[in-house]
Amino acid sequence: MNQAAASRPDGRAPLAAFFSFVLPGLGQAYNRQFRLALLLGLPAAVLGWLVLAAAARGGQVLTELLDVRVLVAIILLNLGLLGWRAVAIYQAYVAREVPSRRRWTTWVTVALLVATLGMHLVPAWYATATIDTLNVVSRGGGGGGGILNAPPKDLLEPLPSRTAPPAPYQEPEATPVGLTGRFTILLVGIDAGPGRNTYGTDTMIVATLDPRSGASLISIPRDTFAAPLGDGRIYYAKLNSLLAYARRDLATYPLGGPETLKASVGALLGIQIDYIAAADFLGFTSAVDAVDGVDVTVARSVHDFGYVDEYNNLVGFHIEPGTYHMDGYTALAFARSRKGAGDNDFTRADRQQRVIEALVTKMRAGSWLFNLPSLLNALGDSVATDIPGELLPHLARAMLDADLSDIQRLVIDRPLVQSDTLTDGTYVLIPDLEAIQAAVHDMLTDVTRATPPPD
Repeated sequence: MNQAAASRPDGRAPLAAFFSFVLPGLGQAYNRQFRLALLLGLPAAVLGWLVLAAAARGGQVLTELLDVRVLVAIILLNLGLLGWRAVAIYQAYVAREVPSRRRWTTWVTVALLVATLGMHLVPAWYATATIDTLNVVSRGGGGGGGILNAPPKDLLEPLPSRTAPPAPYQEPEATPVGLTGRFTILLVGIDAGPGRNTYGTDTMIVATLDPRSGASLISIPRDTFAAPLGDGRIYYAKLNSLLAYARRDLATYPLGGPETLKASVGALLGIQIDYIAAADFLGFTSAVDAVDGVDVTVARSVHDFGYVDEYNNLVGFHIEPGTYHMDGYTALAFARSRKGAGDNDFTRADRQQRVIEALVTKMRAGSWLFNLPSLLNALGDSVATDIPGELLPHLARAMLDADLSDIQRLVIDRPLVQSDTLTDGTYVLIPDLEAIQAAVHDMLTDVTRATPPPD
């Protein structure tokens, strides 16, 4: 009779295992193994307290998740906790009965162990995927298929005939930032996608951020002609072609594509460009979709019958004034349309700035974390930057801490540039360097004065 009783399943065994599944040590307390309960439960309680403390910090935690060292620590801690929970679950069960393939109680406990494994594999995968994406997107990686550094596959047309032979190369002098704590990022939208091979930087926006005061956005027209290169030379072609040519011709542009474009834009605006971040069409749409869209206010109607989408199809684009929750396709069309009545590159630049503001607002909210896998895929496939990986959490923290309620915006428009036509009929914009640099200086000075620096 005793042997028969011992062979019967003990329903209290999987119940104890479930308690330790919920919290290590709880099943041991149910089994009245109080010392063991304390030994297994105390570390889990401390870890739970740390998690709650981290959650109370809100968005600051998100910035730390951009630090590879933090992510590696999370992976190791996660694996340690997995082993700890598995031991607690198994011990709580075997304290009640011996495992047997014939008992349903054993299979319930096995299911608990499998569920525990899955619960820890998911965050480990997220952390590993984030590390991979950071390594690809940041400096030294090949983000977006190498959209910043890899040579273009298709040969480009020769530069216009007015292009002067390059002067002897001189290392550009560093331009002092001038405003303590401010950093600048050149945001580049590359005309690359299915059926496209021009590789022009049709969107060029300089974002400046001073954590003590505020931020600004400066849009540079793609048709800017005869821009300074920052080393005493002039680029006698449209500025939106510089990245592609500099990537291909390292003899003429020893700095390579990204650094050459940064130096030229910096010389044009009279400031130092610290970093560059680039995305192609599909990367932008995927990123917006990955954060569940953005909220954008449309100030005036857009009716562009000649709009060509990211797949090079003539589809047209129409939108009326109002506030819209835009998906990636709509946000890209809103930012790229320029052929409608009353529209041009300058009105388009204003819309692009509004979309960027909306995207930054959405990223700061943090609700996109539930779509982290999609966002990681979008960034890893189509986004690249020269920002060192170890600086990403610091820049993200600065963006989170800064007051972005009143972003200053400037579109380089007439009279800062003047229209002209080359001998071959090419439409260009000639920059007034002195006027542009004065406008940029005045705006950045106003941004710095907007909020007094901390004592």
